[in-house]
Amino acid sequence: MNWLKSFFSLHSLFYKMLIYFLIVITLLSSYNLWSMTYYSRNVNNEIVKYNLNLIGNTVDNFEKQYTTWKNLFLNLQHDEFVANISRQADGGGKRGIDYLQVDIVMDQIRTQVTQPYYHLNNVMVYYPKHSFLIERDGIVNDDRMFDHYYKSSSYPYEFWKSEDSSPGFMHFLPASSFSVSTQNNELQLLPILTNTQNSPWKIIAFVNLNSWYESYKGMAGSNFLLVNQEGTTLFQSAPDTEPHPLPEWDGKSEWMMENGTYYFFEKGAHSGLTYISVIPHNQLNQSISRMNWIAVVLFASTLFIGTLASWFFSRNINRPLRKMITGLGQEKMDLYQGTISEFTAISNHLHGLQHERNSIKEWMDNTKPLLTSYNYLAKFKNIEIDTDASKELWVGEGAFMVIVYQLRCRHLSSAPLHALMTKATGKIKDVITLQVNQAFPLSHTLQMEGSQIISIVYTQEKSKHLQECLHRLKTIFDHDHRTYLVNIGVSSVFQDTSEFDQAYAEAISLLRQAMPLEETQIIWEIEPQADITGFSPEQEHEFFVNVQAGNESSSQQLLERALARMHRQQATAEQLSHFAASVSGRMRKTLDLLKISDDVLPDYKEKLAYCVTPEQYREILLDEVAHATRAISLKREEHYDIIQYVIHYLESHYTEDISLEQLASKLNMSPTYLSGYIKEKTGSNFSDQLNGIRIAKAKELLKTTNMPIQEVGQHIAYRNVTSFIRMFKKITGQTPGDYRKTHWVR
Repeated sequence: MNWLKSFFSLHSLFYKMLIYFLIVITLLSSYNLWSMTYYSRNVNNEIVKYNLNLIGNTVDNFEKQYTTWKNLFLNLQHDEFVANISRQADGGGKRGIDYLQVDIVMDQIRTQVTQPYYHLNNVMVYYPKHSFLIERDGIVNDDRMFDHYYKSSSYPYEFWKSEDSSPGFMHFLPASSFSVSTQNNELQLLPILTNTQNSPWKIIAFVNLNSWYESYKGMAGSNFLLVNQEGTTLFQSAPDTEPHPLPEWDGKSEWMMENGTYYFFEKGAHSGLTYISVIPHNQLNQSISRMNWIAVVLFASTLFIGTLASWFFSRNINRPLRKMITGLGQEKMDLYQGTISEFTAISNHLHGLQHERNSIKEWMDNTKPLLTSYNYLAKFKNIEIDTDASKELWVGEGAFMVIVYQLRCRHLSSAPLHALMTKATGKIKDVITLQVNQAFPLSHTLQMEGSQIISIVYTQEKSKHLQECLHRLKTIFDHDHRTYLVNIGVSSVFQDTSEFDQAYAEAISLLRQAMPLEETQIIWEIEPQADITGFSPEQEHEFFVNVQAGNESSSQQLLERALARMHRQQATAEQLSHFAASVSGRMRKTLDLLKISDDVLPDYKEKLAYCVTPEQYREILLDEVAHATRAISLKREEHYDIIQYVIHYLESHYTEDISLEQLASKLNMSPTYLSGYIKEKTGSNFSDQLNGIRIAKAKELLKTTNMPIQEVGQHIAYRNVTSFIRMFKKITGQTPGDYRKTHWVR
């Protein structure tokens, strides 16, 4: 009874925590209730706004589609080939038609029909006087087309035969079901009739509006209608819906509600059509009611679960504390086993007062070494080492740091020099071991690989003691900086041996920050590094174009600017070395491409291996550029005029398929360099030169022979007659047929 009184006392921990939890739940519940109320009041307005946005988007897309259709049909209506076919039919009927021009018109129609964005099922050029049409698959008689291929009870053959021009260029007809024989099914299509006054042909297009509406449809359950200026319904998205008379619209209101149904209106600025979206009010109410019930159920569930969780969490916090307080009056206190770290700390501390010696002994017995042997590092780095030596390296667990010393020989490795440096690395390792062990007796220094040494130092911080030790090593190493350089990376302090690989990786990453200096560098902290590459893509292209041209002065100026920019941006030694190796390698590849032996260059690879400072790299690279460009210039002088060869080759092979790559291969040049060279020397590129020669030959054939236009195009390597006609007109301003009429030599 006393326990219950203390449990529910106003000052008990359980009671206070439970009250605090319930206050938080009450505040959150109040917010949820307010959110539900606000949502219910404003949901209708939001739905109206949402549907206005939907119909606005639909209208905007259809108006854009309307403008696109209008431009397409206007271009087709006034196409010169369409007019030519009409004149040819007037003169000789269908037999007098030039079917090459028919193919050109069919290609235009196919381009329009196959573009999915246009949603066109078919487009036809109809010549009523001659009773035939041109559509995407060819020429078809009008009775065959409308009685078989596009058959509709609403639009029989007689309708199309008697249909007169309507006011305006484009006239929309109400959508109807068409039996399309080529697709073996019935489609709901919207006919569009276009014509100009006194034109003997007209354009008929069939639009698949269902396909268009699927891309821009509005709210589920709505019915979309398209109405023309006379009030005729051209299209509705739900044709099976029971028809209801539309309310009279004043032309200004965006929406209205009548007989429990929402009506959203908007008129197209270009087409003049009226767009209507019809949404039954009961459908909106069902959605709102369902959402309200879901919100109520979620609110009740949240309140119930929150109350249970408050009771559970308060009880779990109160029980272990009450148990520890009760155990204070007993001879032996039970050790707390739980997930609350603060209670664990209190219990361990009280329990440790009775078993201090045993706890210390147990802790010492269970410690794990940070590094037990050379074999541990060998497995990490996959290096075979002497297992006898590794048995002596027993270390304790504790905070540690990893220090990596990266050595660099100032010359290329030869066999004798490599053996000498291996011995020197062993001596350097002995010096490091002596200095580090004097400062930190519990430490180990190992040689990880031929040019890398590692120290594991047990310490809690990057102390002044450690800094003094490394600066002493720096003084020693700097005496021999002309023979080798040492960069030192110092990791952060890590607490557990499982983090050894992280400490090593961090120290290695620090070494990448080393600057191009002829001295030992000690790197303590990771600094953000900019991505410095030297040349931009455009500058790199310009540089190697100048090198290929043998332009020594320009090449050196570009290189000096790149090195100066890297120096201003404080490029690291690694970035500078990578840039120098890249430039040197590319220059040698350029010499190979031009069939120039690299024996003309000294061994710059060995010279670059000695470089450290930007000035040293600059001196070597400028000298290499000078040698390379002079060798290229001498090679160029040995060859004949390139432009003369190019023009002669094109004039001799214009009937063949010629490519820039093919010509560059014959000249032992890169395609990029040859293209730039032709442009520089002639003012026009390779393609313009080739097309100019071919069209000049075509003009001769058109003036002096009666060869058909298609054969003329094939003779000068144009396999597609349309491409030939387009290129001929682009260069001469006339079609091949018109050119022959005005220049024919009899």
